[in-house]
Amino acid sequence: MRGIHLYLLSAISLSSAVLAAPTKPGKGSFKIQRRRISARSLNGGAAELGRAYRKYGWDVPAALSDKSSTHKSLALGDPKDQDDDAGNIPADEEEGDVSFLAPITVGGQPLMMNFDTGSSDLWVFSTSLPAEQQALGQSIFDPAKSRTFKPLQGASWKITYGDKSFARGTVGIDTVDIGGAKVEGQAIELATTVADSFLEDTKADGLVGLGFGSLNTVKPQKQKTFFENVMPSLDKPVFTANLRHHELGSYEFGKIDESQFEGPITYTPIDASDGFWQIESKSFAIGNGETQTNPNATPAIIDSGTTLILADDDVVKAYWSQVEGAEVNEDGVTFPCNTQLPDFHIALGPTYMATVPGDLMNYMRVSNGARGVCFGGLQSNSGGSKQIYGDVLFKSQFVVFDGGNKTLGFAPHK
Repeated sequence: MRGIHLYLLSAISLSSAVLAAPTKPGKGSFKIQRRRISARSLNGGAAELGRAYRKYGWDVPAALSDKSSTHKSLALGDPKDQDDDAGNIPADEEEGDVSFLAPITVGGQPLMMNFDTGSSDLWVFSTSLPAEQQALGQSIFDPAKSRTFKPLQGASWKITYGDKSFARGTVGIDTVDIGGAKVEGQAIELATTVADSFLEDTKADGLVGLGFGSLNTVKPQKQKTFFENVMPSLDKPVFTANLRHHELGSYEFGKIDESQFEGPITYTPIDASDGFWQIESKSFAIGNGETQTNPNATPAIIDSGTTLILADDDVVKAYWSQVEGAEVNEDGVTFPCNTQLPDFHIALGPTYMATVPGDLMNYMRVSNGARGVCFGGLQSNSGGSKQIYGDVLFKSQFVVFDGGNKTLGFAPHK
Protein backbone atom coordinates (compact mmCIF):
# COMPACT_ATOMS: atom_id res chain seq x y z
CA MET A 1 0.00 0.00 0.00
CA ARG A 2 1.41 3.34 -1.02
CA GLY A 3 1.71 6.34 1.21
CA ILE A 4 1.61 4.91 4.72
CA HIS A 5 1.90 7.97 6.95
CA LEU A 6 2.81 7.70 10.61
CA TYR A 7 2.54 10.77 12.74
CA LEU A 8 5.00 10.89 15.62
CA LEU A 9 4.79 13.65 18.20
CA SER A 10 7.92 15.72 17.96
CA ALA A 11 9.49 15.71 21.39
CA ILE A 12 12.24 18.21 20.94
CA SER A 13 13.19 19.26 24.43
CA LEU A 14 15.83 17.45 26.44
CA SER A 15 13.32 16.55 29.12
CA SER A 16 11.19 14.63 26.64
CA ALA A 17 13.69 13.39 24.06
CA VAL A 18 11.72 10.27 23.23
CA LEU A 19 9.39 9.98 20.27
CA ALA A 20 5.73 9.22 20.88
CA ALA A 21 3.90 6.28 19.33
CA PRO A 22 2.28 6.62 15.90
CA THR A 23 -1.29 7.88 15.88
CA LYS A 24 -4.00 6.68 13.51
CA PRO A 25 -1.70 4.58 11.36
CA GLY A 26 -2.82 3.03 8.08
CA LYS A 27 -2.34 -0.62 7.19
CA GLY A 28 -0.13 -1.99 4.48
CA SER A 29 3.07 -3.59 3.29
CA PHE A 30 6.01 -2.48 1.22
CA LYS A 31 9.01 -4.07 -0.46
CA ILE A 32 12.56 -2.90 -1.10
CA GLN A 33 14.19 -4.75 -3.99
CA ARG A 34 17.88 -4.88 -4.73
CA ARG A 35 19.76 -5.22 -8.01
CA ARG A 36 23.10 -6.74 -8.94
CA ILE A 37 26.47 -5.01 -8.68
CA SER A 38 29.62 -7.01 -9.42
CA ALA A 39 33.29 -6.35 -8.63
CA ARG A 40 35.62 -7.72 -5.98
CA SER A 41 38.75 -6.88 -4.06
CA LEU A 42 41.24 -9.65 -3.32
CA ASN A 43 41.36 -8.41 0.30
CA GLY A 44 37.57 -8.49 0.64
CA GLY A 45 37.23 -11.70 2.67
CA ALA A 46 39.74 -10.77 5.37
CA ALA A 47 38.43 -7.21 5.40
CA GLU A 48 34.88 -8.42 6.07
CA LEU A 49 36.10 -10.72 8.84
CA GLY A 50 37.94 -7.83 10.47
CA ARG A 51 34.90 -5.60 10.13
CA ALA A 52 32.74 -8.18 11.92
CA TYR A 53 35.26 -8.49 14.74
CA ARG A 54 35.29 -4.72 15.20
CA LYS A 55 31.49 -4.52 15.13
CA TYR A 56 31.15 -6.91 18.07
CA GLY A 57 34.09 -5.59 20.07
CA TRP A 58 36.38 -8.57 19.54
CA ASP A 59 40.15 -8.33 19.30
CA VAL A 60 41.27 -7.98 15.69
CA PRO A 61 44.42 -10.00 14.91
CA ALA A 62 47.26 -7.99 13.41
CA ALA A 63 47.01 -10.00 10.18
CA LEU A 64 43.43 -8.75 9.75
CA SER A 65 44.22 -5.18 10.76
CA ASP A 66 46.71 -5.00 7.90
CA LYS A 67 44.07 -5.85 5.30
CA SER A 68 42.45 -2.86 3.68
CA SER A 69 38.71 -3.15 3.08
CA THR A 70 38.63 -0.25 0.64
CA HIS A 71 36.95 -1.42 -2.56
CA LYS A 72 35.73 0.11 -5.75
CA SER A 73 32.64 -1.38 -7.34
CA LEU A 74 31.54 -1.61 -10.95
CA ALA A 75 27.81 -1.35 -11.49
CA LEU A 76 26.28 -3.58 -14.15
CA GLY A 77 23.79 -1.21 -15.72
CA ASP A 78 21.61 1.50 -14.26
CA PRO A 79 19.03 0.79 -11.57
CA LYS A 80 15.55 0.26 -12.88
CA ASP A 81 12.85 2.31 -11.27
CA GLN A 82 10.44 -0.28 -9.86
CA ASP A 83 8.33 2.08 -7.77
CA ASP A 84 4.70 0.91 -7.99
CA ASP A 85 1.53 0.42 -5.98
CA ALA A 86 3.16 -2.31 -3.86
CA GLY A 87 5.84 0.09 -2.72
CA ASN A 88 8.65 -1.59 -4.69
CA ILE A 89 11.94 0.28 -5.05
CA PRO A 90 15.29 -0.84 -6.47
CA ALA A 91 18.35 -1.63 -4.38
CA ASP A 92 22.06 -2.17 -4.97
CA GLU A 93 24.10 -5.24 -4.12
CA GLU A 94 27.69 -4.36 -3.38
CA GLU A 95 30.58 -6.34 -4.79
CA GLY A 96 31.04 -9.91 -3.60
CA ASP A 97 27.63 -9.86 -1.92
CA VAL A 98 29.33 -7.74 0.73
CA SER A 99 26.18 -5.85 1.66
CA PHE A 100 22.78 -5.00 0.30
CA LEU A 101 22.01 -1.34 -0.29
CA ALA A 102 18.55 0.15 -0.66
CA PRO A 103 17.40 3.68 -1.44
CA ILE A 104 15.49 5.68 1.13
CA THR A 105 14.78 9.37 1.50
CA VAL A 106 15.37 11.46 4.59
CA GLY A 107 13.77 14.88 4.47
CA GLY A 108 13.27 14.34 0.75
CA GLN A 109 16.98 13.66 0.13
CA PRO A 110 17.82 10.31 -1.54
CA LEU A 111 20.35 8.08 0.22
CA MET A 112 21.65 4.53 -0.34
CA MET A 113 21.66 2.66 2.96
CA ASN A 114 22.76 -0.59 4.53
CA PHE A 115 19.91 -2.48 6.22
CA ASP A 116 21.40 -4.01 9.37
CA THR A 117 19.49 -6.38 11.67
CA GLY A 118 22.51 -6.41 14.00
CA SER A 119 22.23 -2.78 15.11
CA SER A 120 19.56 -0.21 16.00
CA ASP A 121 20.78 3.19 14.84
CA LEU A 122 19.61 5.07 11.74
CA TRP A 123 22.62 7.23 10.97
CA VAL A 124 23.78 9.18 7.93
CA PHE A 125 26.83 11.04 6.68
CA SER A 126 26.08 14.73 7.17
CA THR A 127 27.29 18.18 6.24
CA SER A 128 28.68 18.51 9.76
CA LEU A 129 31.58 16.22 8.83
CA PRO A 130 34.94 17.78 7.92
CA ALA A 131 35.01 18.85 4.28
CA GLU A 132 37.57 16.21 3.28
CA GLN A 133 35.27 13.45 4.58
CA GLN A 134 32.37 14.74 2.49
CA ALA A 135 34.19 14.19 -0.82
CA LEU A 136 34.80 10.44 -0.80
CA GLY A 137 31.77 9.28 -2.75
CA GLN A 138 28.97 9.03 -0.20
CA SER A 139 25.86 11.17 -0.58
CA ILE A 140 25.78 13.69 2.25
CA PHE A 141 22.59 14.55 4.14
CA ASP A 142 22.11 18.29 4.57
CA PRO A 143 19.58 19.12 7.30
CA ALA A 144 19.42 22.72 6.06
CA LYS A 145 17.83 21.47 2.83
CA SER A 146 15.08 19.58 4.64
CA ARG A 147 11.85 21.41 5.46
CA THR A 148 10.92 18.76 8.01
CA PHE A 149 14.16 18.35 9.97
CA LYS A 150 14.21 19.42 13.61
CA PRO A 151 17.19 19.04 15.95
CA LEU A 152 16.71 16.94 19.06
CA GLN A 153 18.26 19.33 21.54
CA GLY A 154 20.81 17.82 23.92
CA ALA A 155 20.79 14.41 22.23
CA SER A 156 23.89 12.68 20.88
CA TRP A 157 24.98 9.25 19.65
CA LYS A 158 28.20 7.30 19.43
CA ILE A 159 29.08 3.90 18.00
CA THR A 160 32.37 2.46 19.26
CA TYR A 161 34.06 -0.65 17.88
CA GLY A 162 36.44 -2.97 19.67
CA ASP A 163 39.48 -1.42 17.97
CA LYS A 164 38.43 1.96 19.43
CA SER A 165 37.26 3.33 16.07
CA PHE A 166 34.01 5.23 16.34
CA ALA A 167 31.35 7.38 14.73
CA ARG A 168 29.42 10.01 16.64
CA GLY A 169 27.29 13.05 16.17
CA THR A 170 24.07 14.91 16.83
CA VAL A 171 20.44 13.81 16.56
CA GLY A 172 17.36 15.20 14.92
CA ILE A 173 13.97 14.06 13.73
CA ASP A 174 12.80 14.03 10.13
CA THR A 175 10.52 12.27 7.68
CA VAL A 176 11.92 8.93 6.48
CA ASP A 177 10.43 7.28 3.40
CA ILE A 178 11.25 3.65 2.62
CA GLY A 179 9.36 2.14 -0.28
CA GLY A 180 6.52 4.64 0.08
CA ALA A 181 6.08 4.10 3.83
CA LYS A 182 6.69 7.34 5.71
CA VAL A 183 7.55 7.87 9.34
CA GLU A 184 7.28 11.52 10.32
CA GLY A 185 9.43 12.26 13.33
CA GLN A 186 11.89 9.39 12.94
CA ALA A 187 15.11 9.86 14.89
CA ILE A 188 18.01 10.54 12.50
CA GLU A 189 21.59 10.40 13.74
CA LEU A 190 23.89 12.82 11.91
CA ALA A 191 27.56 11.88 11.78
CA THR A 192 29.85 14.75 12.74
CA THR A 193 32.99 12.69 13.45
CA VAL A 194 33.87 9.31 11.99
CA ALA A 195 36.98 7.12 12.07
CA ASP A 196 38.60 6.18 8.76
CA SER A 197 37.19 2.65 8.97
CA PHE A 198 33.69 4.09 8.58
CA LEU A 199 34.70 5.83 5.35
CA GLU A 200 35.90 2.72 3.52
CA ASP A 201 32.53 1.85 2.05
CA THR A 202 32.05 4.74 -0.36
CA LYS A 203 28.79 3.38 -1.79
CA ALA A 204 26.83 3.38 1.47
CA ASP A 205 25.48 6.70 2.75
CA GLY A 206 24.58 5.36 6.18
CA LEU A 207 22.78 2.59 7.96
CA VAL A 208 19.21 1.61 8.86
CA GLY A 209 19.38 -0.44 12.05
CA LEU A 210 16.64 -3.07 12.33
CA GLY A 211 17.47 -4.48 15.74
CA PHE A 212 15.54 -3.49 18.87
CA GLY A 213 15.50 -0.01 20.38
CA SER A 214 17.24 -1.18 23.55
CA LEU A 215 20.41 -1.43 21.41
CA ASN A 216 20.10 2.15 20.15
CA THR A 217 23.02 4.40 21.15
CA VAL A 218 21.26 7.80 21.41
CA LYS A 219 21.67 9.53 24.77
CA PRO A 220 20.16 10.62 27.08
CA GLN A 221 17.11 8.74 25.72
CA LYS A 222 17.29 5.75 23.37
CA GLN A 223 15.17 6.07 20.23
CA LYS A 224 12.92 3.63 18.41
CA THR A 225 14.02 2.07 15.14
CA PHE A 226 12.20 2.63 11.86
CA PHE A 227 10.71 -0.88 12.10
CA GLU A 228 9.42 -0.31 15.62
CA ASN A 229 7.77 2.92 14.50
CA VAL A 230 6.27 1.54 11.30
CA MET A 231 5.22 -1.82 12.79
CA PRO A 232 1.74 -0.72 14.03
CA SER A 233 0.88 0.38 10.50
CA LEU A 234 1.64 -2.98 8.87
CA ASP A 235 -0.75 -5.77 7.91
CA LYS A 236 1.54 -8.07 9.89
CA PRO A 237 4.14 -6.90 12.45
CA VAL A 238 6.98 -8.48 10.46
CA PHE A 239 9.65 -7.87 7.89
CA THR A 240 11.35 -10.50 5.76
CA ALA A 241 14.81 -10.80 4.22
CA ASN A 242 14.85 -12.58 0.87
CA LEU A 243 18.52 -12.12 -0.07
CA ARG A 244 20.03 -14.24 -2.82
CA HIS A 245 23.44 -14.85 -4.35
CA HIS A 246 23.88 -12.80 -7.55
CA GLU A 247 20.12 -12.64 -8.00
CA LEU A 248 17.42 -10.13 -7.24
CA GLY A 249 16.33 -10.21 -3.63
CA SER A 250 14.37 -7.99 -1.29
CA TYR A 251 13.33 -6.85 2.14
CA GLU A 252 9.57 -6.76 2.62
CA PHE A 253 7.66 -5.19 5.50
CA GLY A 254 4.19 -6.25 6.62
CA LYS A 255 3.87 -9.32 4.38
CA ILE A 256 5.22 -12.87 4.05
CA ASP A 257 5.48 -13.78 0.36
CA GLU A 258 4.77 -17.52 0.24
CA SER A 259 5.98 -17.77 -3.36
CA GLN A 260 9.57 -17.22 -2.24
CA PHE A 261 10.26 -20.27 -0.06
CA GLU A 262 9.82 -24.03 0.12
CA GLY A 263 7.62 -25.79 2.67
CA PRO A 264 6.42 -24.32 5.97
CA ILE A 265 8.25 -21.63 7.90
CA THR A 266 9.72 -22.89 11.17
CA TYR A 267 9.62 -20.29 13.93
CA THR A 268 11.87 -20.11 16.94
CA PRO A 269 11.72 -17.71 19.91
CA ILE A 270 14.37 -15.03 20.21
CA ASP A 271 16.19 -13.58 23.18
CA ALA A 272 15.97 -9.82 22.57
CA SER A 273 17.32 -8.83 25.98
CA ASP A 274 20.48 -7.37 24.39
CA GLY A 275 18.59 -5.80 21.50
CA PHE A 276 19.58 -8.49 18.97
CA TRP A 277 17.61 -11.01 16.93
CA GLN A 278 19.30 -13.79 18.90
CA ILE A 279 18.55 -17.53 18.99
CA GLU A 280 20.12 -20.73 20.23
CA SER A 281 22.23 -22.78 17.80
CA LYS A 282 23.60 -25.91 19.41
CA SER A 283 24.15 -28.48 16.67
CA PHE A 284 25.44 -28.84 13.11
CA ALA A 285 26.27 -31.38 10.42
CA ILE A 286 28.68 -31.51 7.50
CA GLY A 287 27.73 -32.94 4.11
CA ASN A 288 25.99 -36.29 4.58
CA GLY A 289 27.45 -36.75 8.06
CA GLU A 290 25.65 -37.25 11.34
CA THR A 291 24.38 -34.32 13.39
CA GLN A 292 27.00 -33.17 15.89
CA THR A 293 26.52 -31.26 19.12
CA ASN A 294 28.40 -28.01 19.57
CA PRO A 295 29.64 -28.67 23.10
CA ASN A 296 30.25 -25.05 24.05
CA ALA A 297 27.61 -23.38 21.88
CA THR A 298 27.20 -19.64 22.23
CA PRO A 299 23.98 -17.85 21.16
CA ALA A 300 23.65 -16.86 17.50
CA ILE A 301 22.72 -13.40 16.18
CA ILE A 302 20.95 -13.29 12.82
CA ASP A 303 22.69 -10.28 11.32
CA SER A 304 22.14 -8.95 7.80
CA GLY A 305 24.85 -6.36 8.46
CA THR A 306 27.56 -9.01 8.62
CA THR A 307 28.72 -10.80 5.49
CA LEU A 308 30.10 -14.10 6.78
CA ILE A 309 29.03 -16.86 9.17
CA LEU A 310 31.15 -16.56 12.32
CA ALA A 311 30.75 -19.74 14.39
CA ASP A 312 32.32 -21.26 17.48
CA ASP A 313 35.76 -22.78 17.00
CA ASP A 314 34.54 -26.36 17.44
CA VAL A 315 32.16 -25.91 14.51
CA VAL A 316 34.70 -24.18 12.29
CA LYS A 317 37.42 -26.77 12.92
CA ALA A 318 35.01 -29.66 12.31
CA TYR A 319 33.87 -28.25 8.95
CA TRP A 320 37.22 -27.25 7.50
CA SER A 321 38.89 -30.47 8.64
CA GLN A 322 36.75 -32.12 5.96
CA VAL A 323 38.18 -29.88 3.21
CA GLU A 324 41.49 -30.96 1.69
CA GLY A 325 43.98 -28.13 1.54
CA ALA A 326 42.08 -25.80 3.87
CA GLU A 327 44.29 -23.57 5.99
CA VAL A 328 43.27 -21.81 9.19
CA ASN A 329 45.24 -18.59 9.66
CA GLU A 330 44.89 -15.39 11.69
CA ASP A 331 43.44 -13.65 8.67
CA GLY A 332 40.85 -16.35 8.02
CA VAL A 333 40.26 -19.80 6.60
CA THR A 334 41.29 -20.30 2.97
CA PHE A 335 41.23 -23.31 0.65
CA PRO A 336 42.05 -24.23 -2.97
CA CYS A 337 39.39 -22.77 -5.25
CA ASN A 338 39.07 -26.01 -7.21
CA THR A 339 37.84 -27.85 -4.09
CA GLN A 340 34.20 -28.91 -3.94
CA LEU A 341 32.95 -27.87 -0.52
CA PRO A 342 30.47 -29.94 1.49
CA ASP A 343 27.08 -28.57 2.47
CA PHE A 344 26.88 -27.02 5.92
CA HIS A 345 23.86 -27.76 8.12
CA ILE A 346 23.32 -25.53 11.14
CA ALA A 347 20.62 -25.53 13.82
CA LEU A 348 18.52 -22.37 13.98
CA GLY A 349 16.63 -22.85 17.21
CA PRO A 350 15.77 -26.23 18.74
CA THR A 351 13.88 -27.78 15.80
CA TYR A 352 15.09 -26.35 12.47
CA MET A 353 18.28 -27.30 10.63
CA ALA A 354 19.22 -24.94 7.80
CA THR A 355 21.31 -26.15 4.87
CA VAL A 356 23.88 -23.82 3.33
CA PRO A 357 24.94 -25.38 0.00
CA GLY A 358 28.65 -25.99 -0.42
CA ASP A 359 29.00 -23.48 -3.24
CA LEU A 360 27.82 -20.69 -0.90
CA MET A 361 30.51 -21.68 1.60
CA ASN A 362 33.04 -20.32 -0.92
CA TYR A 363 32.87 -16.61 -0.18
CA MET A 364 35.34 -15.32 -2.75
CA ARG A 365 38.66 -15.80 -4.54
CA VAL A 366 41.56 -14.08 -2.76
CA SER A 367 44.47 -14.97 -5.05
CA ASN A 368 44.88 -15.58 -8.75
CA GLY A 369 47.19 -18.51 -9.25
CA ALA A 370 47.14 -21.70 -11.28
CA ARG A 371 44.63 -23.14 -8.82
CA GLY A 372 43.69 -19.99 -6.93
CA VAL A 373 43.01 -19.57 -3.23
CA CYS A 374 39.49 -18.85 -1.97
CA PHE A 375 38.15 -17.43 1.30
CA GLY A 376 35.67 -19.46 3.32
CA GLY A 377 32.16 -18.24 4.06
CA LEU A 378 32.42 -19.93 7.48
CA GLN A 379 34.95 -18.32 9.83
CA SER A 380 35.78 -18.39 13.54
CA ASN A 381 34.19 -16.04 16.05
CA SER A 382 37.62 -16.05 17.71
CA GLY A 383 36.23 -17.21 21.03
CA GLY A 384 33.62 -14.46 21.15
CA SER A 385 30.48 -14.69 23.25
CA LYS A 386 28.18 -14.89 20.22
CA GLN A 387 27.97 -16.68 16.91
CA ILE A 388 27.11 -14.30 14.05
CA TYR A 389 25.10 -15.63 11.12
CA GLY A 390 25.39 -13.17 8.27
CA ASP A 391 24.63 -12.99 4.57
CA VAL A 392 26.18 -16.37 3.73
CA LEU A 393 23.29 -17.88 5.70
CA PHE A 394 20.71 -15.42 4.31
CA LYS A 395 21.56 -16.46 0.75
CA SER A 396 20.23 -19.96 1.55
CA GLN A 397 17.22 -19.01 3.68
CA PHE A 398 14.06 -16.93 3.59
CA VAL A 399 14.04 -15.21 6.99
CA VAL A 400 11.03 -13.74 8.82
CA PHE A 401 11.65 -11.18 11.57
CA ASP A 402 8.46 -11.23 13.63
CA GLY A 403 8.44 -8.20 15.92
CA GLY A 404 4.95 -8.93 17.22
CA ASN A 405 5.68 -12.41 18.52
CA LYS A 406 9.42 -11.93 19.12
CA THR A 407 10.29 -14.89 16.90
CA LEU A 408 12.42 -15.63 13.86
CA GLY A 409 11.15 -17.82 11.04
CA PHE A 410 13.21 -19.78 8.52
CA ALA A 411 12.56 -21.72 5.31
CA PRO A 412 14.80 -22.59 2.35
CA HIS A 413 14.58 -20.42 -0.74
CA LYS A 414 12.41 -21.68 -3.57
